[in-house]
Amino acid sequence: MKSKSSIVFLSVILILAGAIITTENFSIISGVSRHWPLLLLILGCGFIILFFQQQHQDLAMIWLGSFIATLGLFFYYLNFTGWKRLGHDWPVFLGIVGLSFLLVSVFRRKMVYWLSALSFITLFLIFFLVFTISSKFWPLSLLLLGVDLLLIDYFNKKVVQNEKKSS
Repeated sequence: MKSKSSIVFLSVILILAGAIITTENFSIISGVSRHWPLLLLILGCGFIILFFQQQHQDLAMIWLGSFIATLGLFFYYLNFTGWKRLGHDWPVFLGIVGLSFLLVSVFRRKMVYWLSALSFITLFLIFFLVFTISSKFWPLSLLLLGVDLLLIDYFNKKVVQNEKKSS
């Protein structure tokens, strides 16, 4: 946080959050505690804003920001549907990691980010099909894994060809 305005903004958010949660603890207001993932959303958006303020220099900011913000959305979903669903919906964490890498690959067109995104999203789809939808879909996980490996091999060969052309 290089500028004073971002420190002031963070300070105001923390003061407001503390005041609101304290009023709920003393039964002045109710229902606020269900909205705690909003803090994650704000924090994630803050990292994303910092990434854009730094002219897309620090990829960790965009990855971390998108990861934390998406995690906040997922936790919001669990707050209102029930945390018992986490036993089935745990593959979403893999999807969130994959989406974060996908966003990084948009700003930095390097194969490693694209392949990481592809791998995590494929793992998410495999485990989601098997554990969440139905165990009858497990053969589709083999299909997805095979397609993922073919794509990784294709992109690796493409990178090697480009390196040979450059030499």
